[in-house]
Amino acid sequence: MDPSPSSQYQSQDDSQDDSQDDTIAPPPSSQSHFAKFQNFTPSHTAPFDAEFARLALSQQWLPGSQQYTKQRTIAMREELKTHYFSSQALDSTREAEPTEEEILQGYRDLCIEVGIPPGITAAECKESLKKKLVNIVDLIDARRTNQKVRVWRDFQAFRKYTLQKEHRISVDEAKKDGGYLSSLLQHLRNPRDQRRFRMKRPG
Repeated sequence: MDPSPSSQYQSQDDSQDDSQDDTIAPPPSSQSHFAKFQNFTPSHTAPFDAEFARLALSQQWLPGSQQYTKQRTIAMREELKTHYFSSQALDSTREAEPTEEEILQGYRDLCIEVGIPPGITAAECKESLKKKLVNIVDLIDARRTNQKVRVWRDFQAFRKYTLQKEHRISVDEAKKDGGYLSSLLQHLRNPRDQRRFRMKRPG
């Protein structure tokens, strides 16, 4: 059975409350993962967790089950790709893999969302993002609802929240379709991982 890595990664200060000046236009609604299900009417401005809970109810996926975890991971993976790694100008009727430029821009946009300087390469961006603690669902909702990404400073609170049964991630599904989701996951079951996220005290 898949381990339960974090669906989060760390960012900067909790107290940071500057609103974003630029609003990113959402991709066409037809590109949303939630639009792929028959007999389900998606709400493209609803928070991810609320939308997935409604979808799971319509599809009879039992919360905490393997099917629920798998489908939630797929939904997170697809929504992350739609909002950060796909061109809004693409014809929604055809499948197209992101270009290298779109992939780099996607990771740069993720850096901007959590308030860190974008890297020159995708690898640099991923390395920087790995050093931060932020809920990946919040990154999705930053584009779905235009809400600011919540940041975490308390490692233990973050770890406790992340390892809850309903927040588990299917590693196999996270690695698919470009690995964008898996590139953001943290493994938090080893207590030594806390050392990597200790915040330096001012002064």
